[in-house]
Amino acid sequence: MPVPRPGEDTAPVAAGGARVHALVPAAGRGERFGSGLPKQFVRVRGRTLVAWTVERLLDAGCASVVVALPENADERLHGIRRDERVRLVIGAATRQASVAEALAASPAGASDFVAVHDGARAALAASDFSATVSAAVASGAAILGRRATDTMKRLAADRVVGTADRELLFRAETPQIFRRADLERAIEQAKRERFVGTDESSLVERLGDVAITAVEARRSNPKVTYPEDLGLVERILAAEDRL
Repeated sequence: MPVPRPGEDTAPVAAGGARVHALVPAAGRGERFGSGLPKQFVRVRGRTLVAWTVERLLDAGCASVVVALPENADERLHGIRRDERVRLVIGAATRQASVAEALAASPAGASDFVAVHDGARAALAASDFSATVSAAVASGAAILGRRATDTMKRLAADRVVGTADRELLFRAETPQIFRRADLERAIEQAKRERFVGTDESSLVERLGDVAITAVEARRSNPKVTYPEDLGLVERILAAEDRL
């Protein structure tokens, strides 16, 4: 996969000449990971997870990448290379607020697309990214993920109260891609209504006037949550090095 040279415009071009910019929320503490170090700063094959994530997005042709990091996360800790397309901002206590901070710092225009991608999801395939961009251009917004394959139960506390129709369920991943103006409206509405979503799609869905396409991932796109997840990411990256 070629690495764009600084200043080279290789961003995917959307309808009307709009471009794709990336936002990376990476300010979390990663408490479930069980390490004194936030999981996004754990190194795999010589780079931190968040550094790999930024490289993936640049390689995919994003016009810019804004990363929301914890306060006092210096360059030696995060390992993100210096690049004129990369901006670093201080994140916030919640993912939603960190995305808002990153969006405020993004050079994306109102009609440009912004792709929100997890800082600890470091093995995104370029083909899946491209497919999600194409779907967003066609419908106005798109998210990458996979259809549910397990039987899904509905719970009340710890009691099973029913079985969900898995044909109607989709496991959301990232990137999640929206026009900047739509994501801004969704964040502002959520703030007014004191709504906190678990992903960006859950905010945009509430606008009621944006069609979001579900794009089924074709390649592994793991998010590191627990230490055992690192092995899968390392195997994916190692396999690509051998191509």
